[in-house]
Amino acid sequence: MGVSIYYTCKRNFSLTNSEEQEITAIIDKYNTDFELKDIGETFYVYDYDQDEPTEIFTGSTKLPLSDNYEDTVHALYYWLTCLTDIRRSISNGDWHVHLEDTDAIWDEEAGWQMPKN
Repeated sequence: MGVSIYYTCKRNFSLTNSEEQEITAIIDKYNTDFELKDIGETFYVYDYDQDEPTEIFTGSTKLPLSDNYEDTVHALYYWLTCLTDIRRSISNGDWHVHLEDTDAIWDEEAGWQMPKN
C-alpha cells in the first residue's frame, strides 16, 4: 500500500499562459532532478477537468515505498518544495495540499510544511 501527496489549487479564472509555462518548467526541473526515480513516482498533474472549471491545478504523487524510511521522508519534502515553487507562481489561488489525511501547512517564508506533532 502506498502513501500519496495530493494537491489542488482553485480560483475563478484559468491559469495564464505564463503561469502554465512557469509551472511546466518547475515540474520538468524537479522531475529531472528527482534522485529516487527508480523507487518512486515523479510529480503528476491531472488533466484539466472542464466539469470542475475552478480547479486550475490538481494532482497526486505516490511516495516511494522503501525499506529505508528516509527515502519516503526525503521524497515528501522534495515534492513539498516543488509545490512551494508552484504555489509561488500561481497568484490568488486557494490551495489544499495533504498527505493522505494530514494537511500540509503553508508558511509564507518556508513554504509547504508538515505539522510538527
